[in-house]
Amino acid sequence: MGLNNSLACISGERCMGYNFQQPYVNAQIGLLATGGGAGPAVSYGNVYNVIRQCALVNENIDLVPDMTDSLKRIVHAEAKGLMAYNYLILFKDYGGVPLVSHSFAPTDNLAAPRGTLQQTLDFATGLCDAAIADLPNSWPSTLAGRLTKGSVMCMKAQLLLFAARPLFNSATPYESLGANNNLICFGNNDLTRWNAVITASTTALNWALANGYTLINTGGAGVGTPNPNALNDYGTATSTPSNPEMILADKYDGATSPAIIYYNQSPYQTTSHYDSQLENVEGNFLPNWMKADGTEQSWPQVGDPAPRPATDYALRYTQMEPRFLADVLGPGGTVAANNPTDAKWTVASWSYFLANYGTAPAFAFPQVTGYGYGIGATTKFFYHAGSRLWFEYPIFRVAELYLNLAEAYNETGQTTLALQNLNMVHNRAGLPSITITDQTQLRTAIQREWAVEFFGESKRYFDVKHWKLANIGNGILGGQVWEFEFSTTTASNKNILSSLINYWAGNTYTFYWDNRMFLEPFPQAEVNKLAVIQNPGY
Repeated sequence: MGLNNSLACISGERCMGYNFQQPYVNAQIGLLATGGGAGPAVSYGNVYNVIRQCALVNENIDLVPDMTDSLKRIVHAEAKGLMAYNYLILFKDYGGVPLVSHSFAPTDNLAAPRGTLQQTLDFATGLCDAAIADLPNSWPSTLAGRLTKGSVMCMKAQLLLFAARPLFNSATPYESLGANNNLICFGNNDLTRWNAVITASTTALNWALANGYTLINTGGAGVGTPNPNALNDYGTATSTPSNPEMILADKYDGATSPAIIYYNQSPYQTTSHYDSQLENVEGNFLPNWMKADGTEQSWPQVGDPAPRPATDYALRYTQMEPRFLADVLGPGGTVAANNPTDAKWTVASWSYFLANYGTAPAFAFPQVTGYGYGIGATTKFFYHAGSRLWFEYPIFRVAELYLNLAEAYNETGQTTLALQNLNMVHNRAGLPSITITDQTQLRTAIQREWAVEFFGESKRYFDVKHWKLANIGNGILGGQVWEFEFSTTTASNKNILSSLINYWAGNTYTFYWDNRMFLEPFPQAEVNKLAVIQNPGY
């Protein structure tokens, strides 16, 4: 959760709220639901601690006297799979990294150099292959959350996806590293890397369909027809523990108070824990969502000559696609669409949200308060959760495999197959089929689908960097951030629609971006020890 919320706030999905209070608290708590130790919010050294622990298991499990050989093989495979997952995160974050296959003894050379990008990819996919060979297809329900063949197949597919995307799959690096460019760039743009994505993703998808996993679509019509049950199906896929779309999730075992572990992420608790309200959806991200009919919504723009009545917001909110309704509860909303029968999920029961930070009617348009209110409070992961405070954070969902294939087929010029896989996800979301055939325009549509389908699932921070989006520093990972502002009455509860007068889009703060940030910096202590070559620009 810590890494999830921090990445959401720095990737342009969620606004900073009250001085980044929520992502800061989450990062301090340090529940690493995205895989145990990498990314901008987590220590580089922790990753190698995990890798060393996995290596120790590999080196010592055969010494256990009362364990069967078949179980030992599975434990070996799990250790290799977990090592591969950590290298997946390192690969996305840093490029080529030190490749550690065993626990170091005091006599070893501890200054392990960085492997090239290709060596790192080969090392990580090799670990995946070794794990897949010996992992089971499933576990008893009491052991759910342990690695399976399919979860590591998803891992391998994602490794190859990031190898094929433009940041690495290029003749020239994003910034020169001189003679060491092969640490951050393959040195060529090779379309066969996309073929590897197709093979790995198809293998993972076939495994999923053969083992009881599916893209949840109860509408019955299949690809080409909008799913009439989209709100329920998407909400179930992202929120219901052990649902058939979730190939791997961070499992909650009830061993520790969820209020401590998840810091009351559920907006059910916003009456007394207002931080999650302040961490709302950023205005810059809002245009990614469509209206329910598949057309574009007309939201206020920064610089509009006059504010709009708050009833305009309420109307436009109800016109939005089901994924927006499942993931966002806006100011003035009567009830959260993801928990429609629970009074605790209505803004009328919240004592904060706009209550402490709302403005008086005399508040002059277009002046802003300094950080705004975002677009609405995030409610993702809590579909029909009621009073449940915890959730099981998604790591691999079936939807990811379809979008892997859509992206790879488009890059290899196989438009029909790209559209088929894209529309599996798009139609499930209740939207009419995308019919674009221009490769560049279809690429944009696929990237937009990634953004919306996996909102808040710790993907966008890495996706937009590895796509090398031209506008990445202008409203995505950097540049001006805008949010909605409201003028309100003097009523004690400023959350409800009758208390809201006008709203408008206002600039609130600015994020910094530099091209060196396409990859993360290695810790300076590692560089000072001459253990690694630093990424360019740091």
